[in-house]
Amino acid sequence: MNSYSSIKKKDLVLIGGGHSHVAVIKSLGMRSLPNVMTTLISEDTYTPYSGMLPGLIAGHYSFDDCHIDLRKLCQWAGIRFIRSSVQQLDSASNKIICQQHPPLRYDLLSINCGSLPLLHTIKDAYTYGYAIKPVKKFLQHWLAWLDSIKLTNKPQNIIVVGGGAAGIEILLAMHYRINQTTSIQANFTLVCADEHILSSHNQQVQNFFQHHLKTKNIKVITSHRVTCSTTNKLLLNTGQSLDADFVTWTINAGAQPWQATSGLKCDNKGFIQVDKFLRSISHPDVFAVGDSAAFTPNPLPKAGVYAVRQGPILSKNLRATLQQHDLKTFKPQHHFLSLLATGERHAIASRGALFAKGKLIWYWKDFIDRQFMARFKPTPMKINPADNETKMRCGGCGAKVSSHILQNVLTQLDISSHPDIVSKQNDDAVIINPPPGVHWIQSVDFFRSFIDDPYLFGQIAATHSLGDIYAMGAKPHSALVTAVIPYNQAAIMQQTLLHLMQGILKTLDDENTLLVGGHSGEGPELAVGLSVNGTLLPGKALTKAGLKHGDNLILTKPLGTGVLLAANMSARCQGRWLDNAFTFMLQSNRTAATILQTYGAQSCTDITGFGLLGHLQEMLTASKCTATLTLDKIPTLEGAETCSEQGVRSTLYAANKQAINYLSETTQHPTLSLLFDPQTAGGLLAGIPDHATSKCLQALIDAGYTAAKIGTVDQQTSTNLITIE
Repeated sequence: MNSYSSIKKKDLVLIGGGHSHVAVIKSLGMRSLPNVMTTLISEDTYTPYSGMLPGLIAGHYSFDDCHIDLRKLCQWAGIRFIRSSVQQLDSASNKIICQQHPPLRYDLLSINCGSLPLLHTIKDAYTYGYAIKPVKKFLQHWLAWLDSIKLTNKPQNIIVVGGGAAGIEILLAMHYRINQTTSIQANFTLVCADEHILSSHNQQVQNFFQHHLKTKNIKVITSHRVTCSTTNKLLLNTGQSLDADFVTWTINAGAQPWQATSGLKCDNKGFIQVDKFLRSISHPDVFAVGDSAAFTPNPLPKAGVYAVRQGPILSKNLRATLQQHDLKTFKPQHHFLSLLATGERHAIASRGALFAKGKLIWYWKDFIDRQFMARFKPTPMKINPADNETKMRCGGCGAKVSSHILQNVLTQLDISSHPDIVSKQNDDAVIINPPPGVHWIQSVDFFRSFIDDPYLFGQIAATHSLGDIYAMGAKPHSALVTAVIPYNQAAIMQQTLLHLMQGILKTLDDENTLLVGGHSGEGPELAVGLSVNGTLLPGKALTKAGLKHGDNLILTKPLGTGVLLAANMSARCQGRWLDNAFTFMLQSNRTAATILQTYGAQSCTDITGFGLLGHLQEMLTASKCTATLTLDKIPTLEGAETCSEQGVRSTLYAANKQAINYLSETTQHPTLSLLFDPQTAGGLLAGIPDHATSKCLQALIDAGYTAAKIGTVDQQTSTNLITIE
């Protein structure tokens, strides 16, 4: 009998990484919920803090200054992070339909995914112009536009539509950025549908900004609505047209489109109606906050300050709901302090009748904003589960996943058939008739999960396992899967197994590989293994013994997955570094293998657990050669050298280093330690004849690989197999 960790009896799902939800994540990281699995679904890895966005546009802040790394924060808090957008919510079946991920179930749901400008009220606004939300897309368009016009001499016309605080702060930030950091000539215009700008603020605030905009030669048009946007013009309701080269929409907020079709009670604008507890008035298992919600006790403006202040109440009420305690009432303030930036390091304070201005106000705002951001950049640490409940579970065949769960999963999988497979689906084993005149190639891999998303883990595991087949120059044919699922309540186990298998099947289908069977069992943690089969024409094998003197060593993917995954375990890895690493882990070696063979490769291996030097040493030993590597030529993943220099190491690092027979002539090079780093779904390493190397590299790069010539194969003249320079 084995002792397992506590059973997760409830699924708490958070949609969106808004200001309220980051407070919930922080709270759960400080004090976990026993028997609850928490998942955050977010379209982006980073969530911007709205209060610092104008400063980012103006150039006062860097990206990291004003963005919260959700993946890193979730890792620290022990929360599963799913990077995907939501397409649909089915509140009747407690199911969330995602765009880049299989459906997710929930027992308790919280929604904090923000709003979008009501662009449908303006003809062609989606095509011509850029909404301030989503922030990520706006920043990409803004920076790309700045880069595209930096050499032009033609004056540019920049228009911001919307006369609220967001519109004015963004416009002034853009004005400051262009005038202070570029030579671009630009005319700026603000279009406001209201009679006055900043209509929700006092007269002194309005007067200040009217005067301030005038001193900046910014044209202000009030009491006019934009009705249509074209390639280089905006049309107003008066018939007037404005020349426009870059248009920013900061108009009234609209709800996410899927909210109105979710079955939740919404207002006439599609915002989820919630009670004084921030709970849906129609579904007590759903909470909504910030710009996603319509607060029914009394309407609230769509302002980030309310989302920030709702965070602590939401945290308490989610916890209270799961523990069946009384809920807390959210009591919004009638007046709140607004600190409005004026482009330069200068700001305005506004609260009710209060008005103040100056540099000190900006530094006060800067201090408040940085203090807020610091709350969500906790010191990296390992999370130790607070729940010590244990349960005895059987081993051996008694640990198999129940037939009920397994059959439910199998009925939801689209498993292809093939004429080579002649056994029936329910037979104890599969019968395969290999194609005539070919060799039958087999390999196996098995490892624990390194990420909390079973769908993503399944894709990467399958990509990794097929690496051995491609490294031999073979074509994959079929695969068997062994899945270990953490023991839990049936619904959670079923979803975990389903997502894992859907991820595996996605990769196998992309690689034209059949899933022909498998085994599933319970265990203390998620793990998976694949036994893969392939076919190979006689005489076409790429063996480790095929290196020849004069070959150039070609590597098809950058190094560093091991150190980044190790850093992620202790919440030390930046989210964008891990996202980038996953992109490479999901990249198939199929096309690379074909290209390497086309240009004369006789020896090849995939870089996995023993690291680059370990696998190269195997090739050199078998080929009776030595090699010289040039560290400056070896590609590495973003962030890998940074983590390595901080002392982060994968578990296998020390053993890999001890096993290598090498001579290092450059001991301080930052890439050196990554040569011993175990890789997951790593690239291929092959020897290519010198005359074909340039064309081979270009073909690999054209196919999307980060390929490089990293060294040469030499005659065996010393006891050191590998020389590093």
